Amino acid sequence: MEKIRDINIYKMLSDGIRLHILKILSTKNMQVTDLVKELNIDQPLISHKLKELRENGLVISHRSGKNIIYSISDKSLNEVIRVTENAGNKIDFVCNCAECDTDNI
Repeated sequence: MEKIRDINIYKMLSDGIRLHILKILSTKNMQVTDLVKELNIDQPLISHKLKELRENGLVISHRSGKNIIYSISDKSLNEVIRVTENAGNKIDFVCNCAECDTDNI
């Protein structure tokens, strides 16, 4: 069962919006409306992504009056997010398809 959980974590990190939400929540707790302003994405999509993150244990929520505040579930996820971000910055994406291969022209 542990392998399924590991796969789900990577699946959650593979989506750009979910990853961006996690990056933001790793620095501060936020409401959906704050995330909408920060990401400039429609509220229903943010809510859906938060639901996926919550169901997979990456995000937790608590009620504060009428507001629901979201936060990262475990501070150790900060390291995973940092490593993911650093790896993405180090990989040089080069397209080798025929349309982009300027050496063949």
